[in-house]
Amino acid sequence: MSITNDIRMLIDIQDSNVIFEHDFFQMGTFKGNSCKFIKEKLSFTPTHCDACGIVNQNYTIYKNGTQTSRITLP
Repeated sequence: MSITNDIRMLIDIQDSNVIFEHDFFQMGTFKGNSCKFIKEKLSFTPTHCDACGIVNQNYTIYKNGTQTSRITLP
């Protein structure tokens, strides 16, 4: 089992589309407090177009863009 699987289990990530980046762990500050950051990327292949409903065959539809989120764990 790799270290990313251990971290996935530790912070209870159940989505298989979450991918850890190469340098995923960083120390930093947030609102004046020292904290630890874990960088991940959510990526998936869409099954169909949300706008027109066409089915994704031969990778004709692709997802474009990213979003950064901060998750606070208790």
